[in-house]
Amino acid sequence: MNFNLDDHGFCWVMKTALPSWKGYLDCSGGYGSDGGSPVSDGSVDIVFAPEGRDNCPLTERERALVSWLIDNEQAVSEAVKSAIFAAYPALQESYGYNESEAAKYMPRISSVSDLRQLIGLYAVNVHQVVKNDLPYLGFEFGCAWDEEHGLGVLMHGMRAVEVGEGDTAILLWMAEQDAAAS
Repeated sequence: MNFNLDDHGFCWVMKTALPSWKGYLDCSGGYGSDGGSPVSDGSVDIVFAPEGRDNCPLTERERALVSWLIDNEQAVSEAVKSAIFAAYPALQESYGYNESEAAKYMPRISSVSDLRQLIGLYAVNVHQVVKNDLPYLGFEFGCAWDEEHGLGVLMHGMRAVEVGEGDTAILLWMAEQDAAAS
């Protein structure tokens, strides 16, 4: 794993390919914007500890959290997609697009595979918080319905903790709050 400090020296980042996200929207531009290709090749940034950690190199334990993600990528990705699909009707309601806007930005979907045309993964944040030996992972997406705020999913292992705007994937306090709950 070849991690480098980000341009601001705040967190460790590495580029990798997650095959489960190949063929979704290409949101590899800045902050999840259009990356210029019709679809993603699955390349994403893995960001370790986007908040609340110094910039010392990753420890072996921290690298093991990233390895867990990579080793379980297929199953975690399926859980993320299922969580988004389950939350999609509530998201549609909260955005409140009129009929013509909804057809363009948040159309009705009937299966998880319909998400391919609406979202694109650009970063996975591996938080330094662990519970029951499982990492907290934040998935950051660009999405058709909210170019400014995007879409975020916080996972604890294979369990969806929260689906919301892009910051859901970054905010350390969400992972800490869930880890503290019984």
